[in-house]
Amino acid sequence: MYRHKPRSHGHFHLQSAVTALAVLLTFMLPLHAGAMSVDKEGKGPAWSATWNAPTVFEVSVKNGNRTYAFKGTGQAVLSSETQAGPIRYFDYTIEGFYDVNTKTAKESLKVTGSDPVFNPPLEFNGTYTCSADPWLNRNTPCSAVSQSRSIPSSWFVPPMRNKILTDQQIASLKNNVVTEAKKLVIIEPRQNASYKAKNPVAFMIRQYLPPDITLVPAQKIRLQIEQIDGAEEKIIRDLSATGSGSYWGASIDMKPGKWRARAYSIQPDFQNPNEAEWRTFTVTASEALSEPPLQPAITIVSPGNGKSFPHGNPVQIKLDIAPHLVKPGSSAEVFVSKIHETAPGSWPKPPTSVYTKSWPLSGISTTKSIPASALTETGKYRIEAVFYPDGKTGSSYTSHKAASTFTVNKHQNKLQLKPGFQKPGFKFQNK
Repeated sequence: MYRHKPRSHGHFHLQSAVTALAVLLTFMLPLHAGAMSVDKEGKGPAWSATWNAPTVFEVSVKNGNRTYAFKGTGQAVLSSETQAGPIRYFDYTIEGFYDVNTKTAKESLKVTGSDPVFNPPLEFNGTYTCSADPWLNRNTPCSAVSQSRSIPSSWFVPPMRNKILTDQQIASLKNNVVTEAKKLVIIEPRQNASYKAKNPVAFMIRQYLPPDITLVPAQKIRLQIEQIDGAEEKIIRDLSATGSGSYWGASIDMKPGKWRARAYSIQPDFQNPNEAEWRTFTVTASEALSEPPLQPAITIVSPGNGKSFPHGNPVQIKLDIAPHLVKPGSSAEVFVSKIHETAPGSWPKPPTSVYTKSWPLSGISTTKSIPASALTETGKYRIEAVFYPDGKTGSSYTSHKAASTFTVNKHQNKLQLKPGFQKPGFKFQNK
């Protein structure tokens, strides 16, 4: 009888080894797959991730730039694993940035957890060009400038933006941004500056509105001024203005001392005064009486003082206006008229208006020109300038005036000979 013991014994050992290896691999494979890493492009095993709404969300605004921060949790599973497979819980942090001036958005996302798949942490970074703030507007289209990631691409479609935020959270962020935009900034007086009590202190208030936020154009502003040292009562001045993003201003006579001021809206939206920043400044006493007199509200620098100008040329107008009186809404006007000479005993002929000009004052832009076409006749002219600190609106307004005369002379540039002076003569001698 033929026996197969030697062959049967060897086959038994080989089969046992294969079976043991298979059992060992069966226990090892899920752990290995769960800890499998991904490359920079996010390629790797098929993942499915669930993101919970953040438990922490906030925004800070500075100089038109908005920075967002979110923290929350989520879970991820492999699609190749059964429902009984492990769920990998993770924590995430998202930082967002948007510049309303350049329309540039940035986003960085980091995922951490106890599972080996999160060691090192998974990250995503992207820079985009967006037509609007993508964290305040869900459907804003964005164009990617650059992106880098170690998070599997199946976890989310970048940018994440506000896809994980609830409607209430987006509304809360938008309310914070709008509230910050409504704040008023006192740009005059300057912080810790010193001013003389002889002149009214000019107060100028500005509201820096970003281009993607629209507020009610007509606002009523409360300017609150307090003396820090002393028993001086508070000064409350309500200012009304029309036009968002503009200036509000006032000039107030103040006593010497250390003062502080703040401004906030009272209509149509009341702002919390405690959220308005104080501006501190000092008003000092006037010095000796030898100080130069106060600057007039308006002075005509040119043309003035009876000066003459050549015919056929434009004449420059230059006004000198007290800077502390100029504010948004201020305007200036000039009236030029021809003065007619009349013979003694004749009925005087009224001046003839030849040129009128009005313009809003931006800073101290007070230089204009009388065109030559308005000065067709030679002789004497009169110019009158009017300055309106609060603009020429309403049934009543304040104005300051100045006037001067000048002459247009056709022979202005010709040589004027003194009486008895003769031109030098030249004689040619024949040789």
